[in-house]
Amino acid sequence: MPFAALPDVTLRFERHGAGSGGTPLVLLHGAMETFEACWKKPLPALAERRPVIGVDLRGHGQSDNPAGVFDGRQMADDIAALLDTLGEARADVCGFSAGAAIALHLALRHPERVRALIVISNNVTRDVVRAATNFWDPERQRREEGVWWQFLLKVHRDAPEHMLRAWAAEDAVRPDFSQQELAALRMPALVMAGDRDPIVPIEESVRLYQWLPNARLAVFPGTGHGLHRHNTPRFVEMANAFLDRV
Repeated sequence: MPFAALPDVTLRFERHGAGSGGTPLVLLHGAMETFEACWKKPLPALAERRPVIGVDLRGHGQSDNPAGVFDGRQMADDIAALLDTLGEARADVCGFSAGAAIALHLALRHPERVRALIVISNNVTRDVVRAATNFWDPERQRREEGVWWQFLLKVHRDAPEHMLRAWAAEDAVRPDFSQQELAALRMPALVMAGDRDPIVPIEESVRLYQWLPNARLAVFPGTGHGLHRHNTPRFVEMANAFLDRV
């Protein structure tokens, strides 16, 4: 997995898939994940049809984070800079959870770089579920989520305690998109959600679908957070069909 030295961050990234010439699909992972952990199940099938760019977001995996904080807007700017470095004028962008919020920030801040959006299981307004459950507390994670904690220690260069506190700070203020700003996004969008998601209420995905002017909505019945992992064949089928029509 090579590294891209950008103006204010170094990101670890991968390229996969069907040669060059087509519009690449950028895959953005969720908070506390890595590209490999988030996308390893659907990646082979997606890469059969199109070029794929995967990245460890700032401060995740082996990507560094000189800023020391997480800001979805800055992470979106990182992706635009990565596309510059890779010589890609435009991309389709698919994000999961926090990665979906970053995809929306990218589309708002750099609309000329985004041909189409796929956003999976993300809040459009301020997160209340994680705050109410003390989700980001490092002591709770270490105590109650031992397997997950060991995963964090293994895959990230940064300390999980610092990452969780940085996400708690970001989660307290963003995402907080308005209907007015999202109405400016004219590119095709596919909003995907599980109707049993314990983290992102289905109402958030419906609201996002209603606020995006050129969106489709796909709801996966009986599915929780991470539908691209829980029902990979159906996710790949729908994502490919959507992108093929763009």
